[in-house]
Amino acid sequence: GRPLFNGSKQGEMDTVEKRVHAFVRVKPTADFAQDTIKFGQDNKSIDIYIKKDVKKGVVNNRQTEWSFRLDGVLHNASQDLAYETIAEKLVSEALNGYNGNLLLL
Repeated sequence: GRPLFNGSKQGEMDTVEKRVHAFVRVKPTADFAQDTIKFGQDNKSIDIYIKKDVKKGVVNNRQTEWSFRLDGVLHNASQDLAYETIAEKLVSEALNGYNGNLLLL
C-alpha cells in the first residue's frame, strides 16, 4: 500500500499504512472441518472446498472452491495472540489520534 504521512506529536513524520489488512482467525475446536478448509504453508492463504450436491442434478455449475490471499491466518489461535497480531497496533494508533477500524464477524 501507499504510505500516508502524518505529523507525530513531536513534529516528526510517521509513516502510517493506508490499506486494508485482512486476517482470518479460526477458533480452536475439536470438530475442525479439515476436509473443507485448507491453509497455505505460508499462513497467508485459505482454500475452501464444498462437495457438489448430487441432489442438484448432473448439470450443476455451482461454485465449489474458493481461494483467499490474506495478511495472515490464525489457526487455533488464542484470544491474546489474535489481539496482539491484529488489533494491538490499531488500538495504540487510535489512542494517539489516528483513525482505525476493526471489523469482526
